[in-house]
Amino acid sequence: MRNLIYPTKNKLVLGSGVVEAALVLTVALVTFIGLIDIGSVLFRMQGLVERTRAGARWGVVNTYNAASIQNVVVYGNSGGAGGALLGLTTGLVSVSQVDLGDGVSAVRVRIANYPFRFFTPFIAGSKTLPPIEVSLTTESLGAT
Repeated sequence: MRNLIYPTKNKLVLGSGVVEAALVLTVALVTFIGLIDIGSVLFRMQGLVERTRAGARWGVVNTYNAASIQNVVVYGNSGGAGGALLGLTTGLVSVSQVDLGDGVSAVRVRIANYPFRFFTPFIAGSKTLPPIEVSLTTESLGAT
């Protein structure tokens, strides 16, 4: 006699559970990888902003030297010793000094064309992050 209260599951019902699980896991995995990519972009952007600010600050408190400022941004010191931070190169960093008049000048440090590799499906590959520019002013303290 057939059990009408608890019918046995057939193979189609069991197979549909596997398909549903595969679809849910795929969406969950893509979302998880996307969140990791977003976090990584935010981490890199914050690190690049900090390196740019450090270079501009060094350029303001020391005698202006574009190569030394680039070294501070890329290596963390004016001598250029050690390993590059965050995969930077001096070619990605541009430094300029602008005379604003009346003994006031500005040091501008810019990081442009920084490559970043995404791992999230559908957008995977190398992309260029937006440029980061910091400008700090310096004044003469009466020294001539």
